Amino acid sequence: MSDEPVIGGETDETDETGEADGRSLAAAPEGELAERLREALLAADPDLRAEELAGATAGEVRERYAAARAARAVAVPAGAPGRLSPAPSDALAKIRAGLARLDD
Repeated sequence: MSDEPVIGGETDETDETGEADGRSLAAAPEGELAERLREALLAADPDLRAEELAGATAGEVRERYAAARAARAVAVPAGAPGRLSPAPSDALAKIRAGLARLDD
């Protein structure tokens, strides 16, 4: 089993009733929920920084998480040409290209 954290998975702090530290998560203060969500997201995505997930409520943390993920997304336009080298034009050039690959 890997050591990567799983969001929504069992942890050592949570017992089988879903309560952490003897309290229900539904009864936890909003700030505590936001902090737990922030910790879980930071553990699950090592590219995130804590400053990117600032927020006092869980909703704000989720919004910041979505914005941080969208900012890092690399946009590739549809139909972008591949980065291939041009094909050899004649038979002799094809033989040379094949022999060059064998030397590598």
